[in-house]
Amino acid sequence: DLAALRHNYRLARQLHGGRALAVVKANAYGHGAVPCAQALAAEADGFAVAFLEEALELRAAGIRQPILLLEGVFEAAELDEVARHELWMVIHHEAQIAMLEASAPAAPFHVWLKVNSGMNRAGFLPAAVDGVWQRLRASGKVADITLMTHFARADEPQVITTREQVARFDAATAHLPGARSLSNSGAILGWPQAHRDWARPGILLYGADPMPDEGHGLQPVM
Repeated sequence: DLAALRHNYRLARQLHGGRALAVVKANAYGHGAVPCAQALAAEADGFAVAFLEEALELRAAGIRQPILLLEGVFEAAELDEVARHELWMVIHHEAQIAMLEASAPAAPFHVWLKVNSGMNRAGFLPAAVDGVWQRLRASGKVADITLMTHFARADEPQVITTREQVARFDAATAHLPGARSLSNSGAILGWPQAHRDWARPGILLYGADPMPDEGHGLQPVM
């Protein structure tokens, strides 16, 4: 039900404010990445996928909006494709910085710098963020840097983990310029203090409400 998909995207964008990347990784959570992206192409601010192959599938299908690689690149050769198809990429570990520094892109990259604020799965620890940001700028190969993090327990409003992660992120990045992106589906619905420049609605797009109270008006897509 692509009308339901569009409804859920609009609802996420309205609740969050700012712009929203529609997450269509894993074949749009099993719903079909290409038809879902095409259904949202007229209004989505951009899309997010896990890795390069997923982005190339969307580009081949005519999707022209920004596409963010949530896992970034895995090897240096992928940077050529990132540049050729004007993709955005997450930088979340040292090897990715080194690959970027050694590259010779025709145009500077759009980078999303991931801060490990407490999920402890990927990203740079708060104490390292300033140095990484400075290295990216000094490389001369970055057009802009969006600062991001990912929440471990945003779908559990009764715990303080998300509030703590927001505080750590803010403390680590307060002096740095650039747009921010904190909110996954749970944070869009339940943590207004995490609403910033970019939202990243994923599972909620398809009508699955991750929050225990539900009742947010999402419509099932399948």
